[in-house]
Amino acid sequence: MEEIRNRFSGLEKPEPERKFVHVLEKINANKDITIPGKSRNEEKRPTALSHESLDTRLEPSDLDSLISEKAHRYGVDEDLVRSVIKMESGGNPRATSKAGAMGLMQLMPSTAEMLGVKDPYDPEQNLDGGIRYLKTLLDRYKGREDLSLAAYHSGPSRVDRYGGIPPHPKVKHYVKCVLAMTSRARGE
Repeated sequence: MEEIRNRFSGLEKPEPERKFVHVLEKINANKDITIPGKSRNEEKRPTALSHESLDTRLEPSDLDSLISEKAHRYGVDEDLVRSVIKMESGGNPRATSKAGAMGLMQLMPSTAEMLGVKDPYDPEQNLDGGIRYLKTLLDRYKGREDLSLAAYHSGPSRVDRYGGIPPHPKVKHYVKCVLAMTSRARGE
């Protein structure tokens, strides 16, 4: 993380890099996340659905409130949700993975569709769908966060097939990191 910050510090940064560094700094400081830019009133509303043109910025307190509200509504630990967001997207509502996962909680298109999420780049819809999905996995695996996280990352069918966390390094790393962040946030 320090390497990334040093790479961009002191340079005249194009807008996307400034936003990225800002988000990384907030994540490292365990602070709320915001993407600096124009206010909603200053920006024209898009006519076509494109994650590049959508205004997905939220004030830090709005995002924090939204996470709290959705986590409470669905009975999922806020620290766990925040850790998943940090690991999945780094807090970037416009994040898109190479595999096609989208938004804060990196919903795959088929998962978003299954959850009724029409715009996965909209933070409210993404959080609502992602937290609901995490809750179904926590229920399915009887509250076991490790298995639920493995299923969130690689799909419940793989967790079921292996009878536990799939023995793939990426999955093990994901579960270990999210649980460690969650434990730190809980003060454990």
